[in-house]
Amino acid sequence: MSERIRVLLADDHALVLEGLRALLDQTPDIEVVATVQNGDELLKVLESRQVDVVVLDLEMPYHGFTALAEIRRRQLPVRVLVLTAFGDGESLQTAIELNAEGFALKTESPRQTVEAIRQVASGHLVYPRAAQRWLAARWGRSTSPGHDLSPREWEVLAHVARGLTNAEIAAALTVSENTVRFHLKNIFEKLHVSNRTEAAAWYFRHMPADRYRGRRL
Repeated sequence: MSERIRVLLADDHALVLEGLRALLDQTPDIEVVATVQNGDELLKVLESRQVDVVVLDLEMPYHGFTALAEIRRRQLPVRVLVLTAFGDGESLQTAIELNAEGFALKTESPRQTVEAIRQVASGHLVYPRAAQRWLAARWGRSTSPGHDLSPREWEVLAHVARGLTNAEIAAALTVSENTVRFHLKNIFEKLHVSNRTEAAAWYFRHMPADRYRGRRL
């Protein structure tokens, strides 16, 4: 990633684009490389420009989900921060399955979106507290460990749900990054998930109440 975070804004509402761009243009560590209003434009920019983070509205033409799925299919080296109101559980679940690295609420302060961009660019997963509560309420919490996770695997999973990178988890648990990767492989297999985003979502749905933690955004 470059010294400045290169951001592509994708939203079909001109006022949203202009407002967010105006804010980001005043942020020294972020550079807006382009703004687009549909998924086709988004993919064309990603094929021709270097971008670190896409801020993606799911409701724009050439649907946001279609664009996100195509980003993953093409294995484009970009992280995706989804803009959402969390009004639709299926939409949230689909974004998780497509491995979106973060979620920003349209109802929150734009400055929280700026911080979410920084976190996602640094390799973190970002779930606002409102999203964590929504997931827990939607599917309920389990009071048993479930899926045969070991105590250490629960620790690793909790750190993943907080948005920590492998290096940060290794430092927190005083283990090597290889050990963290080994635990993650086992966690993914036991939970039948394919990525960190899905694992974090599983955690918010099933964790024991005394383990409830979340990244503060």
